[in-house]
Amino acid sequence: MSGVTESEVTSKKNPGSPEAGGPEKPVKPSFKQKLKVWFVPIIVVTLQRLWGLTWRRINIGRQSFEEIRKEGKAWIYGIWHTNVFFSPYLNRGLKVNVMISDSRDGEMITKVVKKFGNFAIRGSTSKGGMRALKNCVSALKKGQPAAITPDGPRGPAFRVQDGIIVAAMMSGRPIIPFHYEGVRQWIAEKAWDKHRIPKPFTRVVVSYGEPIYVPSRLSEEEFARQRDIVQTAMMKNMEKCQQHIAELVRK
Repeated sequence: MSGVTESEVTSKKNPGSPEAGGPEKPVKPSFKQKLKVWFVPIIVVTLQRLWGLTWRRINIGRQSFEEIRKEGKAWIYGIWHTNVFFSPYLNRGLKVNVMISDSRDGEMITKVVKKFGNFAIRGSTSKGGMRALKNCVSALKKGQPAAITPDGPRGPAFRVQDGIIVAAMMSGRPIIPFHYEGVRQWIAEKAWDKHRIPKPFTRVVVSYGEPIYVPSRLSEEEFARQRDIVQTAMMKNMEKCQQHIAELVRK
């Protein structure tokens, strides 16, 4: 391949599309499953709102993000999967389009995201990915921000995959690394994404990285280089957040 362009990306067939043999016949959910999809999001949103009220939020590196937002331009949040649980709450009301898997759990997450004043684009890198990515790019071009977990949905953790680079390349909108951690928090050490849950009544540091613009046309080598740039920026933003917490603890 001599280069990566928008036409090459959008022309690839989705494995679940009719052209690739047609989607699998959906399984009708049971009443219990329907009740779960309806009830769980209500509980999650209520608990997150109450939980978040006990926090003291500290923003760092937010200036560039605010400049883009005040200009009415769209952006792409790059959020590690370790941060997916409270990110909708911490970005409530921003009308961000969040890429969410087509799974049944994804349906519950969609309801949570919407209750916090954001939107959902269904599909992931493993299922419905190309359709979701095209919808994401379309929203970005209309001025609507997006959020992508570059290491989701199944990892490896803290490794940027191609989707977020393609979205930035096709939309012309910048990637902004986003990361949060609590001064006191639980970390799911056995989980593949080392999920983080800040404890109640703690300080929560929310760190924003500098915007990263990706050229609209790239060679294969340049594409890999851009992925490395985003990888480095995402890791540095996480480290910046952790360093700030270490300074708060020392005081």
